[in-house]
Amino acid sequence: MILNAFRKATYEYPFAVWGMGLGLTGPLLVLIVPPIRRYMGYVPPYAVPNSYPLPRRARRVTEGFED
Repeated sequence: MILNAFRKATYEYPFAVWGMGLGLTGPLLVLIVPPIRRYMGYVPPYAVPNSYPLPRRARRVTEGFED
């Protein structure tokens, strides 16, 4: 019964069926892709630093147009 309704919808409302199909692939890919990537040897990149390291010396006072 559900299969007949789905078959009828594919002929009468193909845009809705394609939309639901594409809409369901997103959550499925979230569950399927990470294990495949790990299996293929993917290594996540290093974390981006949050700040620039400051030099370990006395800071010069800026003068003129250096700021």
